[in-house]
Amino acid sequence: MKNILKTLCVLTCLSVALSSCLNSDDETNTAVYDDMAITGITLGTLNRYTHTLSSYTGNDTIVKTTLTGSAYGMTIDQLNHTIYNHDVLPSGTDLKHVVLSSISTKNNSIATLKSPTSDSIMVITTGDSIDFSSPRIFRVYSSKLDSWRDYTMTLTSNPAAGIAFAWRMTATIAEIAATGLSGKHLVTFGDSIRLVDGGVVVINDMKNGDAAYRLNGQSVERSTDLENWTTVVAGEPHPALQRLVGAGTRELFALGMDGKMMHSSDNGVTWQDETLDDDAALLPVKDMATTAWDYLPVDSADYVLMVGNDGDNHIRVWRKISQYGGPTKGGQWVYMEGFTGLDGLQRTAADATADASEQMPSMACYGDVVLAVGSKKTVYESVNQGLTWYKSKTYALPSALTGEQVLLGSAREMLWLLTDSGEVWQGALR
Repeated sequence: MKNILKTLCVLTCLSVALSSCLNSDDETNTAVYDDMAITGITLGTLNRYTHTLSSYTGNDTIVKTTLTGSAYGMTIDQLNHTIYNHDVLPSGTDLKHVVLSSISTKNNSIATLKSPTSDSIMVITTGDSIDFSSPRIFRVYSSKLDSWRDYTMTLTSNPAAGIAFAWRMTATIAEIAATGLSGKHLVTFGDSIRLVDGGVVVINDMKNGDAAYRLNGQSVERSTDLENWTTVVAGEPHPALQRLVGAGTRELFALGMDGKMMHSSDNGVTWQDETLDDDAALLPVKDMATTAWDYLPVDSADYVLMVGNDGDNHIRVWRKISQYGGPTKGGQWVYMEGFTGLDGLQRTAADATADASEQMPSMACYGDVVLAVGSKKTVYESVNQGLTWYKSKTYALPSALTGEQVLLGSAREMLWLLTDSGEVWQGALR
């Protein structure tokens, strides 16, 4: 009964709101419609809080600044009914008190906001402060009030929030110092970080447990402990596969013998060609690294990022938004042609003569930040999902680190470094 009363109250408010729009001199020329949509949203002024050390006392001080919200455009996906910021907001942005400067709808439809803790809804007016620390649902009613549609809006920001990040060395492994790290990489497995051969990829599955995959000759093998391996399909080799290159929540990705990308959504049993938005000649073929994370703007989807060197030692970046649930599944690989960065990561399609001095990228996702380390032992950071890169000051390698090759990984909300001198470093926000 309580929910029914709430619904009747909301519909009454909507009717009053609509009537106030219709009660004008040209009332007879105003029409009502049975379709609805949110067509535009603009953020208002945003507050940002950062930490700094006082030059007078040496104490940690919080500094408040403001951001022009309209500078961060919002994307509205009308197919999946999601709204999200395509440019990540800076660290320290206050997402609990967000003001909308405008919200536009189609055909006089009326936008409302659902409560995060109950079934109640309220009519939105510009200037309202809204808590976006978690995704919020907008419900838009047709002007006839006979139908409605929900949109999920998500705001993302750099999670560092101005808090200090620090590295500390935790161990030295003599065996690694003796053998080196050639052909190895770090993966997250369970709640730990593990050193594996370069061709091993892992599907991280919180429900069913993590599983690792590798290509042994022409057979795909699977392991649940990284020690014991079994062939996925006995007697069924996969001659079309050249190497496994990565994994998402539900899919395995591989490079085919023909130089094209392939994927498997049934744990390596069957494989299909991937769709590319550009020439397959631009795919990386060596020194490849991939990372994947939950892509909040789209329901049940991974954002998979792949970095590597092509045949001419030019670094290439590709990404795929891989939807594994909901009404739409699949996705295509998109070449990040216009991405910019520094030194070895600065490459464009026309940059065919650039010196490709950066090799062996190692990549990890830490919160909403993607980090990459190459042969030059420089940490590159991207806060916009791999589109642009710059030398990171926050996550720079510790000055005391030794070794010529460095591998990067993330596990248990921490970053890990492993060097060919056997040093193990752990990094975390504090």
